[in-house]
Amino acid sequence: MDKELFLKADPLLTFSINTQLKEQIKWLIGIGKIKPGDMLPPAQQLADTLNVNRNTVNLVYTQLRDEGIVSMQKGRGTQVLNNAKIEELISKRKPMAAIMGKVVQEAEEHHFDLEQLMMAGIAYVQLFGRKGAAKAKLLFLECREHDHIFYRHEIEKHTGAQVSSAFLEDIHANKVKLDELLNGVDAVVTTLNHDDEVKQMVGAKKSVITIGATVDFSLLLEIAKLSPGTKVGFVCLGQKGGQWMARRAMDAGIGHIEAVPAGTNDMETLQEVIRSADKLFASTAVFDELKRIAPEKVVHFPLTLEKSSEKLLIEYSHANGYK
Repeated sequence: MDKELFLKADPLLTFSINTQLKEQIKWLIGIGKIKPGDMLPPAQQLADTLNVNRNTVNLVYTQLRDEGIVSMQKGRGTQVLNNAKIEELISKRKPMAAIMGKVVQEAEEHHFDLEQLMMAGIAYVQLFGRKGAAKAKLLFLECREHDHIFYRHEIEKHTGAQVSSAFLEDIHANKVKLDELLNGVDAVVTTLNHDDEVKQMVGAKKSVITIGATVDFSLLLEIAKLSPGTKVGFVCLGQKGGQWMARRAMDAGIGHIEAVPAGTNDMETLQEVIRSADKLFASTAVFDELKRIAPEKVVHFPLTLEKSSEKLLIEYSHANGYK
């Protein structure tokens, strides 16, 4: 982007540096200071400007990517997306900004310390601000290669729950401890892709809700109309996600195409697939990124939560008094 990012990092605040930076960036997007399509500064550049560790900035960008707010591409940088998640962020932050502006103005008129007011405000909300039934706390376990952003959004939408995500790769590599993740959550949600694995890991410690996704029939018809031998790339966050997409076509009896799965986590392989494929079908999580790279080839491959899974999530919330 052609304008400087005036972010601030205060190590004395209770909130971690990465939380501070992530929320500031979301504010700047929400009020239009950073626009869809803008490039965020390179991680090293922003780290040097703020005098923080580069890994901190990388974590911030990764968290924003996982929330569906930015795309990260090696050699190109971190770019703000133009999607429903951004529209939702803007629609919420603009009225929030009006309220916060009034609060800050009145606080300054009364000579309140703004940081003390912020901390007192969090405590006030905890004591008096939450009305109605409590929110469920759910842990979503999935691998990084499937469209975990889609699944998390659906879980939040149908349960109204507070959802935290963790990745099976991190658990297997001992980067995070499963017992710590399970502490304080009401239940675990996973997908059909990892049902047996997650149930074995969790055991009797928490109940496990298994959900699945499907593909719109009209999209399968579009794939079926392709000429025999057409080379089709199925692209998700990782190759396993691309393989799942390709299998949906195979399960529908579409065997006359050459299906090639790929993921944005392996850019070298993906670039070759983009170059050689006649058509690219991209999951929601990677569609905007691929549309910029190969607009003439890319078709959206949206997922839909299975009706039985939708019902399962809603029934869980109702049965436990959360919704």
